[in-house]
Amino acid sequence: MTTIDPEALRAKLENGEDVCVVDIRSEENYKENHIEDSENRPIREALLSGNIEEALTELDDLPDDEELVMVCDAGVASTETARQLQDQGKDATALDGGLNAWEQSQE
Repeated sequence: MTTIDPEALRAKLENGEDVCVVDIRSEENYKENHIEDSENRPIREALLSGNIEEALTELDDLPDDEELVMVCDAGVASTETARQLQDQGKDATALDGGLNAWEQSQE
């Protein structure tokens, strides 16, 4: 499984690389705090309840020509999501440590 650390993701975003950051947390959590320019696809709960196929259909329209970086709180659900997307042939990674690590790296 491929992950990306917060510093590497920040560098890619600052350099304008083709990266689509997808936050899979709830809308409420996303509104409280998120990575700038990320998009919210609140599928975490569906994933945790075992509705993987249903959750993944919410991601069908993500771009095929960009690296997808999945984000959750700690990196567990996003890692599973990235693995599922990789199985579908997508260029997907997960933010190592999730939003928690992102926030700590900014301190």
